[in-house]
Amino acid sequence: MSLKSGQKFYRISLCAVVILLWSLGTSAAADKQKIQQAISKAQAYLLQGRFSGGSGSIAAVAYIKSGGDKKSPKLQPIIDEILRKAPVDSRYRPTSNHNYEASVDLMLLEAIDPEGYRIQIQMIVDYLLQSQQPNGAWFYDRQIEADCGDTSITQYAIMALWAASRMGIDVPTEVWEKAARWHIDRQQADGGFVYHPFDRKLYHDPEHHRTTDTMTTAGTSSLLIIRRMLFDDFELDPEVRPPDATKRFGVLERFVDGSPPTPKGVVKRAPTMKPASIDNSLKESIRWMGAHFGEKNSNHERWFAYHLYSIERVAALMDVAKFGSHDWYDEGADELLKRQAADGSWTDHCGAQAATAMGLMFLSKATTTIVAPRKKTVTVGGGLQAGGRGLPDQLDAVTMNAGVVSARKIAGPVDQLLIELEKSSDAKVEDVQAAIVETVQLSNPEELIGQTERLLKLTSDPRVEVRRTVLWALGRSGNFSAAKQLIAALTDPEPTVVREASLALCVLTRRFDGCGTAVDPLDDDQMGLKEDSSEQERKAALDAWKAETSRRWTEWYEKNRPYDERDDRKYLKKNNR
Repeated sequence: MSLKSGQKFYRISLCAVVILLWSLGTSAAADKQKIQQAISKAQAYLLQGRFSGGSGSIAAVAYIKSGGDKKSPKLQPIIDEILRKAPVDSRYRPTSNHNYEASVDLMLLEAIDPEGYRIQIQMIVDYLLQSQQPNGAWFYDRQIEADCGDTSITQYAIMALWAASRMGIDVPTEVWEKAARWHIDRQQADGGFVYHPFDRKLYHDPEHHRTTDTMTTAGTSSLLIIRRMLFDDFELDPEVRPPDATKRFGVLERFVDGSPPTPKGVVKRAPTMKPASIDNSLKESIRWMGAHFGEKNSNHERWFAYHLYSIERVAALMDVAKFGSHDWYDEGADELLKRQAADGSWTDHCGAQAATAMGLMFLSKATTTIVAPRKKTVTVGGGLQAGGRGLPDQLDAVTMNAGVVSARKIAGPVDQLLIELEKSSDAKVEDVQAAIVETVQLSNPEELIGQTERLLKLTSDPRVEVRRTVLWALGRSGNFSAAKQLIAALTDPEPTVVREASLALCVLTRRFDGCGTAVDPLDDDQMGLKEDSSEQERKAALDAWKAETSRRWTEWYEKNRPYDERDDRKYLKKNNR
């Protein structure tokens, strides 16, 4: 297969969806130059201030996420402050803001140097796991009343645990499930969410029990993150997604970043929930947002920057550019441009520093840069992917018959499907491949347990699509030792197999940025190639990538492999020099 031929993109329509109206008020598309100027002014404002406490941490996160220098000496005071709260030989101790503070502290350390601060990040994860309420929510520092929970604090705890998960730190399945059930059980009859969804006796405030746009957006974004962690980005129910919400990267996009973590060498417990349980809740909350978001209400006025940052997360996690006829980014950016002060700040009830941070993260699309792949991926019949990043989630949806999309019909347990794959004729391989992916992603991911031996045998199959399928499956097997075979496959002569091996390594190891080289070797942007690069240039770049990437992954594996593999002569010799 030509390297160039793997880069073509096609457009197909796959599903009809429900109309969602989301209005921030009509406006012309925000001018890119003005947006960049607003970002620069906001960054300058933050740098002129003092980074301290929870607002200092989120300000530093926003500065980095918007393209600021993570090595700026201006950030050192807040880093030192966090490190004093998390001494290596002790435990993390936040100050007055408790879980809010812990969450943004973690997010900052992960943004600056996830490996360098892994010990401190693990401490904060431990703190957040211990402070999760029995009902699945987070509150302040302790349970002050029965069944207490705070939708906003819970949102930040979930964002922090997501950040930790992206760097491979284990967050147990039950933590995500408890949080999901809390949101589902406390969702209001109108479909929205409130600030404090419990019968609060102390400091009672009626506003805290009223459905608001800020809390509904916060609860929705939390459910979307939880869903990613539990179900590995399995495609949303079509009814959740607005029809005019043009998908930025294609319906069958395969996200890599943000997959649920798996402890090394241990198979993670499969969720007891089903995607539909969360989707049903999301349908209601998004329906509420569609009906109310354009309203000129006092809640948005008080918390507009907080609200817009939550909108950015929801849009990024749903992978949409529009809601109804409204471009969420252009209209939100227009509002921020109008509200920005001369000194570059924004101010809402969060305070100037925190509000400026949130406005900055909206304008710089902070969440979008985490969840979005670099290129569009669309699948078509006759070939599993015409271009993009690895096997999609629902291959059964992309068979083409005379230009019409139809579903594949093969089904069965994974072990039988693997046997079928091994003996299938070339014409039938794609159907079996589709069934394997569907079974693993949609219903029974645990069926891959115990199939490693059969999968490993099939990695040497002469058929390209068979090799791609088994590498995809090995990446989701939970068997850390399978990394050795995936590393070996990085030198496969077929480029699409090499890509699948690279993506599978990222999923298996939960290192979603890979090993420091391009994650997708067929992506021109990642490989530093141009659209008109010659075949010879592409081959040379791929060969160099194979050598360097294999070397780096091999070194990483030798340092992190299971202990029962560490008594071999090569390892002993290297460590006794």
